[in-house]
Amino acid sequence: MIDLRTYWHPLAAGAELACGKPLARVLLGVPLVLFRDASGQVAALHDRCPHRHAPLSGGRVRNGELECPYHGWRFAADGCCVAVPGMALEKTGKPLLASFPCQIAHGLVWVCLVPDAGTPPPAAPAVTEKVDYFFMTDTVKCTLQQAAENFLDGFHTHFVHAGWIRRDNRRQQVRASVHHLADGIEARYSGEGLQAGLISSLLEGDRQGSMGRFRLPGVAEIEYRGQHGLNLLVTAWLTPESEGRLRIHARVATRSGVLPSWLKRLFLRRLFGVILRQDKQILEQTSHNIARFREAGLEAKVLDSRLDLLGPSIRQLLAGETLTIGDGWTMQCWL
Repeated sequence: MIDLRTYWHPLAAGAELACGKPLARVLLGVPLVLFRDASGQVAALHDRCPHRHAPLSGGRVRNGELECPYHGWRFAADGCCVAVPGMALEKTGKPLLASFPCQIAHGLVWVCLVPDAGTPPPAAPAVTEKVDYFFMTDTVKCTLQQAAENFLDGFHTHFVHAGWIRRDNRRQQVRASVHHLADGIEARYSGEGLQAGLISSLLEGDRQGSMGRFRLPGVAEIEYRGQHGLNLLVTAWLTPESEGRLRIHARVATRSGVLPSWLKRLFLRRLFGVILRQDKQILEQTSHNIARFREAGLEAKVLDSRLDLLGPSIRQLLAGETLTIGDGWTMQCWL
């Protein structure tokens, strides 16, 4: 398995981290508290005061220092205690709390638990051209692999998102090709016109091609393009909070055009909110059902078909294995 601790993971949108308020997060089972120091830089510490282990996320930020809600001990961004109310504190350079590398990139707050020289930078959206975008976030009880495969699986949309994305009685014959990426895998679809659902009819004037891609450590991305360039790009960063629980940060981007960005954001947030809730429901139902059969001592191995274009490769990438599907493998299918 790849060591997810050595990658950068997004824990919050930058706008969520107000200067005077700490934010509780969990990354790979480690409880963390995020806050901004006096210069506005982001910081991440263990979410516990070493005095009596009260959660520091329940306190407040004073002059860029994190104050415990129990006895008021204050901590700097490096984990050093800088004040103990009622007592003269001797200055020391030894931190009492573990601190973690933290940065803002692509509008998100990123943390790495075990950085080293080989740690890749925070994963950026694939498209850098001028776009209008906004963030949506939620948590879901499932594995990283399950969420990534669901996000990139076009063949569930006829049922889970019937009428919103596709319709089962209006499938199109398309050509699908699978390609290796430096840090992942991508499926490209050609020959598909506009989808039969509401999203395509509202957001796309035409369809030249579409892509779905997965990149390590946990980025799932859907891209639609027309003759004028980008129609839609949805980038979902999948952050494992603990075993079987993810925090998802989805960036919804559209080509800058006639409509003002605030109007698109107001409408699209409601539209994609429906899609995310539908995915969350089926993912949590599936995860719960897998757990039921495992508790009964029954095998819960998945059965893949040729239509599962990316799922097996996603599992191999997360396991640190070499991809077995050939680069440029193609097939015809009804999507």
